[in-house]
Amino acid sequence: MSNKMTLVVRFVMDEAVKKEFTAKLEEVFTHIVKEETFVEASLVQDMRDPRSILNYEVWNESPESFMENQMRKAYRAEFEKMITDLKIDRTPAWYSTIADWKKA
Repeated sequence: MSNKMTLVVRFVMDEAVKKEFTAKLEEVFTHIVKEETFVEASLVQDMRDPRSILNYEVWNESPESFMENQMRKAYRAEFEKMITDLKIDRTPAWYSTIADWKKA
């Protein structure tokens, strides 16, 4: 059985902090893309609510191993502090793939 999972994190923030947030997340992803179990990610903004941003990540890990192996990385510490300091609301959700479709 595959350990492939998708992590979707919804961030809600004031417009005033969005630029700082996205810059810090881009910095974190310069490290994440080098992780062995990382597959892909994208960052999308709600077209009706610009305060709401979704980070979509696919990993070859279980949620438990992700929390153990990835969230303890030193490069994540500054990002985690920024979320708290800027009062950014974060709601994570874990998903397993039940079907895939690709463009023919």
